[in-house]
Amino acid sequence: MANYFSRAKIYVVGRQVMPPDEVQRFLDDEGALWQTDTENPAQRIPELAGRICYMSFGDKQGRKDNASYLGHILQVGHGSVLEHTVFSLVFTGISRSLTHELIRHRAGFGYSQLSQRYVDESEANFIVPPALQGDAALEAKLREFCNVSLKVYGELTDALAEKYATPQGLVDFALREEMLTEGETGKFSLSEPVAGRNGLSVDAWRKLVADDADAAKAFKKLTVRARRKAAREAARAVLPNATETKIFVTGNARAWRHFIELRGDIHAEAEIRALACDVCRLLLKEAPNLFGDYEVVKLGDGSERTRTKHRKV
Repeated sequence: MANYFSRAKIYVVGRQVMPPDEVQRFLDDEGALWQTDTENPAQRIPELAGRICYMSFGDKQGRKDNASYLGHILQVGHGSVLEHTVFSLVFTGISRSLTHELIRHRAGFGYSQLSQRYVDESEANFIVPPALQGDAALEAKLREFCNVSLKVYGELTDALAEKYATPQGLVDFALREEMLTEGETGKFSLSEPVAGRNGLSVDAWRKLVADDADAAKAFKKLTVRARRKAAREAARAVLPNATETKIFVTGNARAWRHFIELRGDIHAEAEIRALACDVCRLLLKEAPNLFGDYEVVKLGDGSERTRTKHRKV
């Protein structure tokens, strides 16, 4: 039975580190003194980066607290130093519609997303778009459609798996996946003989698989992963954009600010706007001196948006 999600889950799976011994070695080599009042590496790193630009250490260190230093960085738009701080987040309970928009954020981001080619989606989950949430009739229509799409997905997967298991199909998959490798011209071999045979032509392999049950069984076992992948990559065509996915996202602080600013805007699509608001709240806790100029504002319809006085840093 499919589950239906109305809000994303976010996991912080990677935080910034800053080796104190290496920082001190740099300062010692430069004969420099650095005072700061934060132990948070996510906030220390962009401060150090900014100070290196002007070598503003010791007597030249005007602002000695991290909040005022980074606040000035945001005010003047010196956003490049924010690129040295990185956060890795995992998003689940989001739709493929959302990730189609998310991955348009290229500069400063890296992505690793669940593959519908390798993962069986016969028990996929789905996302209820914000516009449908709370409307029983509309939610029921969505669920009905999604359940039908899963049924068709399963039927297509089963039919394709059967189609690919013919003698010609089995040999073709072995060739495509380079399990059958060409030696002398027109002769192909497996890593181990099948039914006592090896080094046959393609037609001879097909005949052997058609005539010999042991050979057919061996080829089915050899090609099972490739055939399943091929079936899924075709059958996924019937799955809706509402299908739930999972994605691992790494971004630097400047890139995350850009995401929060653009996708938290009132004109952004509702699902990704909700995600941007949740990311904003999370990163405010992770590094308040980098994201503290943002606020999440409740709108009249119950949804939210983000807002900042330091845009396009």
